Amino acid sequence: MQNLHPAVIHFPIALLLIGFLFDIVSVVLKKDSLRGAGWWCLLVGVMSITVAIGSGIYAENTAGHNDVSHAIMERHKTIEYAAAVLFGLMLVWRSIRKTLLPGTVSQLVIYFAIGVLAVGSMAYGAHLGGRLVYEFGVGVVAVPQETGSHEHSHGEDSEHHHSPPAPAPNSTSTVPHPSAPSVPKSGETHVHSDGASHTH
Repeated sequence: MQNLHPAVIHFPIALLLIGFLFDIVSVVLKKDSLRGAGWWCLLVGVMSITVAIGSGIYAENTAGHNDVSHAIMERHKTIEYAAAVLFGLMLVWRSIRKTLLPGTVSQLVIYFAIGVLAVGSMAYGAHLGGRLVYEFGVGVVAVPQETGSHEHSHGEDSEHHHSPPAPAPNSTSTVPHPSAPSVPKSGETHVHSDGASHTH
């Protein structure tokens, strides 16, 4: 069940980031369609971030972790809470204005400043979440490593096997190697086991 958090967290990240970019471009190009797209991304993104926070709380209480990763986990949670509050503030502001962006230049600057803080907080929190998984292995089950030779298939017609690594050039290998048959030199007499002989 703790796998739900990494599965849903990508939705608010993508929606809120793209929605903020839509808002910026809508002001630059004066496109109401982009402003509307930004509003819907903001609305659905804030809704999805609540699901992400809930799944993250569950993952925190169920995934094993140590003291070092716990400190990063707490920082990750605090920063993402701050991002959620900032995006929520933007949603309330837009809702009051009936999905429109602020009307005056000063209000627009404040709105976009809040957006920059929100996006930056969300991105840094996502970075910390990535560290928890890829650096500290929180919630990750290690794949057992098999020793010796094994075979597996990558498709219907592609099979191969892995063998133990070859010994280093200066190391002594204990694996017996079949001796290669000796090749007689030219002009040398070769005697067979039945007593017959011939010269090469």
